[in-house]
Amino acid sequence: MRSFAARPSFVYDLAMHELSLVINVVHLVSEDAARKGIARISTVELEVGEISGALPHALKEAFPIACRGTILESADLVVKEVAAGVKCKKCGREFFPTREGWACPSCGSYEAALTQGTELRVISYTGEAQECLSRSS
Repeated sequence: MRSFAARPSFVYDLAMHELSLVINVVHLVSEDAARKGIARISTVELEVGEISGALPHALKEAFPIACRGTILESADLVVKEVAAGVKCKKCGREFFPTREGWACPSCGSYEAALTQGTELRVISYTGEAQECLSRSS
């Protein structure tokens, strides 16, 4: 009898979601770098909200795959996680919701507006210009 390890299909679905996200990040950074004369990217910094729908660890795993054959091939990915934050519509207090809910710690109201936590954006990237690479070769 042969034994093997199997991963549930939802694990692949999650990985595919993050792979498509980082492919878009690689495309955006590559296009911007080309406009600026940057030939190689060494670091990309992302901001990822707690409720953005993207898993930071899966983004990090997918990043090297998305970078293959691009100017980001040896780049590092730095992920800054952003906690979900809300503002009470009744009293104006800003707070971080808990697992128990979004009740305002000041007035008890459940009427709150999301202020942060849905982000998924490139904050910055670093790289080398084409002329710098030509001189070092």
